[in-house]
Amino acid sequence: MWKALRNSRLAGARDRSASLRDAGAEASGTGGVIKEPPMEIIGKCLTADEFVAYVEQLSIPEPRPTRVFLHHTWKPTPETWHGYDTILAMKSYYERQPWTDLDGREHEGWTVGPHVFVAPDGIWLFSDLRYDGVGVYGHNYRSRHVEMVGNYDPAPPSGSILADTVAVLGILHERLGLSVSDLAFHRDFSTKTCPGVAVQKPWMQGLVQQWLAEYRRERAEKMAAARRAVTSRVQNLLVQANPNFVLCKEATKRGLVGPISHEIPIELDNKAYVVQFFAEALLVPVPEWKGAQSLHEYEEIHWGRALQEPTQAAPTEGAEGTLLDMPPTPEDPFPYTPR
Repeated sequence: MWKALRNSRLAGARDRSASLRDAGAEASGTGGVIKEPPMEIIGKCLTADEFVAYVEQLSIPEPRPTRVFLHHTWKPTPETWHGYDTILAMKSYYERQPWTDLDGREHEGWTVGPHVFVAPDGIWLFSDLRYDGVGVYGHNYRSRHVEMVGNYDPAPPSGSILADTVAVLGILHERLGLSVSDLAFHRDFSTKTCPGVAVQKPWMQGLVQQWLAEYRRERAEKMAAARRAVTSRVQNLLVQANPNFVLCKEATKRGLVGPISHEIPIELDNKAYVVQFFAEALLVPVPEWKGAQSLHEYEEIHWGRALQEPTQAAPTEGAEGTLLDMPPTPEDPFPYTPR
């Protein structure tokens, strides 16, 4: 399901965008504004559980994101939100925005936007989470952007919008291997109040940490239950071995089922070794009879581990040592000057 969701709307989109952008650049050789191609969006609304499952199976290409930004839309608000109609209206809004590239050429229309809108009716996928989007002027390289629908200057979010936002931030930080302490707010790099004066970072980080603790506990229980179901079938073949011995530790790290022998000293090429035999389990789904995987691979697919790199947000330096933020980005949507 998720593979189809990723690919149905986005297959070939980047190639089409690039070719249309090149055509637009050639057409504007007289100095006119370059009209960007229509923005490609996903436009799918998910529940929190569906979003978690979606992110768990995402394959994130290099360079991987180093930072997740939290925003509020200010406008629209939950009261003025109309689901897919609002998503399309925002897409249209972004496609009319002017911006200037690093060579001074003027453009009309963003080609990407924020990645997620947390709305009253669910979690909306907007720009592709596998790639950079737009959300903070000058800080969009290797970042992901989450928008809470509403104005959270007077009061913090609550209800489903708060709960879904916490889940979105939690699974993104888990899957990307990022520390919640590095959660970024738009106002960290702007004079705006975004994601709202009433939204304080320690409060939001604490909620995300609580969500992550529960998520990891549930995942560990599911993994343990699956492993018990498999190992119980060969329990009579396993032997009691020293769990602190180096080979037992290595077997645990590799996800093997368990030892079927004690440590056995041997000599190979005039050098002493210790060998120990362990059971491995292979699984294949029925009735497909293809896609065989080890128990360890099954666990990682169903309760996938976080990407291991990167762990810190860092700018990228250009050839001359200047700090770059590519692609060039326009100002943020829904312009708002803080009171």
